[in-house]
Amino acid sequence: MRLLSAAEVSVIRWFAERVEEPLRQTLLTDLITARVEEIHDGQLTLCFEIEGYTRPQYRLERPFPVDAAALDADGATLAVVLSADENGRLFELQIIRFEQGPVLGPNWATLHQLEPGEIIRLNEPS
Repeated sequence: MRLLSAAEVSVIRWFAERVEEPLRQTLLTDLITARVEEIHDGQLTLCFEIEGYTRPQYRLERPFPVDAAALDADGATLAVVLSADENGRLFELQIIRFEQGPVLGPNWATLHQLEPGEIIRLNEPS
């Protein structure tokens, strides 16, 4: 486990700005004491641990109601999903690449909320 990077903190705050209370406040409070473990398995998953909080044994995750995307270092589109556990506490951030190859490194400056009904389109082969 490690501390969150400045970019990761910014991404969590970005999501917090787009959800209603009390989710917003819980998310921001959890961010203060969160630590993260990175899992690289083609995709990128950041699993959070909150200091002083014991997760329920059954880990039901609930995505926050924000559909987001960003570009990877090579321009591929990534889905970005932030989830809470069944108690509404910060659980994980998934960065999902639908195109071939692993997540290289999200360009967080491109993070944006998808419009209702908008879908992620894969890059067309050249």
